[in-house]
Amino acid sequence: MNEGAVFEEGRLGRIAVVRLRPNEDLVTAIETACREHGLRHAIVRSAVGSLVDAVLETGERTVAVPGPGIEILTLSGELRSGTDGGIAADLRGTIADGKAQVYGGRFRRGENPICITLELVLQEWLPA
Repeated sequence: MNEGAVFEEGRLGRIAVVRLRPNEDLVTAIETACREHGLRHAIVRSAVGSLVDAVLETGERTVAVPGPGIEILTLSGELRSGTDGGIAADLRGTIADGKAQVYGGRFRRGENPICITLELVLQEWLPA
C-alpha cells in the first residue's frame, strides 16, 4: 500500500462550464469561479486557453516562461474549501511557449495571467 496516499470517499456532483477573461490570474480566477458557482470542493475536468506569461513550481525550482501566448496543453487539479471557508486551488499542468518548448509543474498563484480567454470545466466533489 502507498504510505503517502490519502483516500477520501464521496461522489461527483454538478458541473460548471466557466470562461475566464484576459489578464485574470489563472489560480485566483478559478477559485473565484468556484465561489460564484457554490462549489466548496471541485476538480478540473478540462481546460483550453492561453496565458500571457507563466510561472510554474517544479519541486524546489521555479520556472518563469515569458510570453506572449503561452499555450496550456494540460490543466488538472483540485479546489478545496478550508476551515475558514476560503477556497484554495492546487493546479498543475503543462504549457508550451512560442518556440514549442514544453514545461510542466504547479501554477504559481498571482503569476499566470490569462491571455485571450480560458474555458474550463469544473466538477463538484462531495465528500462522504
